[in-house]
Amino acid sequence: MPAKRRREIMDPTRVGAYHCYSRCVRRAFLAGVDLETGRDFSHRKDWVRKRLEDLASVFAIDVLDHAVMENHVHSILRNRPDVARTWTKREVAERWLRLSRKRLALLDPPDREQVEALLKTKGRVDVLRKRLSNISWFMIMLNEPLALRANWEDEM
Repeated sequence: MPAKRRREIMDPTRVGAYHCYSRCVRRAFLAGVDLETGRDFSHRKDWVRKRLEDLASVFAIDVLDHAVMENHVHSILRNRPDVARTWTKREVAERWLRLSRKRLALLDPPDREQVEALLKTKGRVDVLRKRLSNISWFMIMLNEPLALRANWEDEM
């Protein structure tokens, strides 16, 4: 039986802890030594750990634990919408502008003009505040750059 979708089991307005996992597609190898090819992908565990640390510094989400397996990642995450509600609009904008779906590393702190432009967009900060405590958005920001980097390394 397939797992339930996050939106079916969690209330994003309340603090909760959740076990999340992401699997590789096409029988791709994520970490460790691939016994079929002999290639060692152990360094990718550091990619995941560092990305989790970076995201936890931006999101209102606590990373309670994680495990990187051969073809999947487990993480225990606690969303903190209560913390996100305490952030100023400027802080929300600055945090959001550090994120990239393409690069593993966080972007440099935004300049004043970038922040001001985002703050002028009516209702945008309220949407971003919710995203910054949303586990689904956290998982998007975790998985997409990891997949892009691994695919590039695998020459796919």
